[in-house]
Amino acid sequence: MIDPAVFTDDDGQSYLYWGNGHAYVVPLNADMTSYDPAEVKDITTDNFREGSFVIKRKGTYYFMWSEDDTRSENYHVAYATGPTPLGPWTKRGTILSKRPDHGILGTGHHSVVNVPGTDDWYIAYHRFALNGPGRAGGDGTHRETTIDRMRFAADGTIEPVVPTLQSVGPVRAARSD
Repeated sequence: MIDPAVFTDDDGQSYLYWGNGHAYVVPLNADMTSYDPAEVKDITTDNFREGSFVIKRKGTYYFMWSEDDTRSENYHVAYATGPTPLGPWTKRGTILSKRPDHGILGTGHHSVVNVPGTDDWYIAYHRFALNGPGRAGGDGTHRETTIDRMRFAADGTIEPVVPTLQSVGPVRAARSD
């Protein structure tokens, strides 16, 4: 098993996603470590490589993954939507890809976070290391992590993320007490 990720739905049921070349999902038992092998489902999409991640927003499930190879400057993140955590999944396209005019390459293998109580979303991912002017750049084994804003269009699709050089600054969730 490679690149496991857990998604817990509103009803408390958790699901384990993983894969390398093929994507799989299975409902987890209450102990969060075991599952029924008979319930494993292959959810492989076109060009799936690795790095599964799932979120839910406004009743829609978003299954995201990396395509290509981590050593490739073309490594990127794609996604699909579905009505349940098990799919079926409809591929929607790429949400994060390289920005060569800024030296940003190999953008993939991500996680997504939502600021609690808001519709603000952020995508954390790795890219080839940016080593500064006059220094050799990174590659698929010399990487750095960064975070950028992720936005949704009015129809619920994810807008393409524009990778930035500086990442985002600190974000503080408003307290409700």
